Amino acid sequence: MTNREIIRELKRRGYSRVDIDTDNRAAKTFYTYRGGLHINGTGNLSFHIVPPQDSLGLGRFVICATRNGESSQLGTDDAPFFFGRLLAFLKGERKEKEIIDEIIYKADSHENGTI
Repeated sequence: MTNREIIRELKRRGYSRVDIDTDNRAAKTFYTYRGGLHINGTGNLSFHIVPPQDSLGLGRFVICATRNGESSQLGTDDAPFFFGRLLAFLKGERKEKEIIDEIIYKADSHENGTI
């Protein structure tokens, strides 16, 4: 799935494009930066696709979750894992809490937050 296809789906789902400089992590917003795509699903859940040169060995796909003021992130190169959660969230098939619980559990289970 290309960034262009994802952006089309985001817009269809009511997401708005913001500038990286004005991003305040508002729900249902996204921005592009250096070939990457950053999606703010809610104030507590975001999805990121980073270009290979920016992945720093943590994975090209990152899901960030915040619960009780503490944040966790899970990086992966496993596209089906990432896109399965992103698309299910966009379609309303998976809820914010469910994904946050999963990401925090997996990040805590893995020493460096990658799978």
